[in-house]
Amino acid sequence: MTTWVALLRGINVGGQKKLPMASLVEVCMGLWPESTPRTYIASGNLIFDATGDSTTLATELGAAINAKFGFEVLVSVTEAGAFQKLVKTCPYAGTNGKGVHGFFCFTVPSPNWDHINKLKVGGEAIEVYHNIVWLHTPQGIGKSKLANALTATMGHAPMTARNISTLKKTVGNAGRLTCSLLRNFYEKHTHHYLLHYYRLTFVAGCSFTFHMK
Repeated sequence: MTTWVALLRGINVGGQKKLPMASLVEVCMGLWPESTPRTYIASGNLIFDATGDSTTLATELGAAINAKFGFEVLVSVTEAGAFQKLVKTCPYAGTNGKGVHGFFCFTVPSPNWDHINKLKVGGEAIEVYHNIVWLHTPQGIGKSKLANALTATMGHAPMTARNISTLKKTVGNAGRLTCSLLRNFYEKHTHHYLLHYYRLTFVAGCSFTFHMK
């Protein structure tokens, strides 16, 4: 099985599409009983373990949420190691976490740089990396005209945003889940190996040595 990170779009915002994280865990367990799901804050950040591909898993999770709660939710699913690498592409990671956001696009963004430059004010910065738009708004995202019009400037690509602090915390949680899963594997399969040492290194810098007998 593989560890995945899922980002849900537009839940628990302004009283709309209310989805308690405990209920999201239940949905995940219903789909994949051994998924060991965990969430971080109420914006819809889910780490889980499952077999399959990202598109299928995202579709299944979105359909299960719709069936249980009666509303559609766009879901982005990325393998945990790949998610960590994506977060590391942030060019503004060393600045104020609340002023730096990653916008994960569900379709390929098509930036209109003329429009962007008209909206951008002094101090703001923006970069597009594949399907992620990194935005730095030192004055605060709520005061940014560029942030408010970002979807329009990107060819109306649907997207979901997280600040860099949330993304880093999610990466850390994914790393801890991966380590836990490998320890469980070790405990269950120790008898299959004879006098071997394995040093394994995982996302988020988690590493340890297995002494298998």
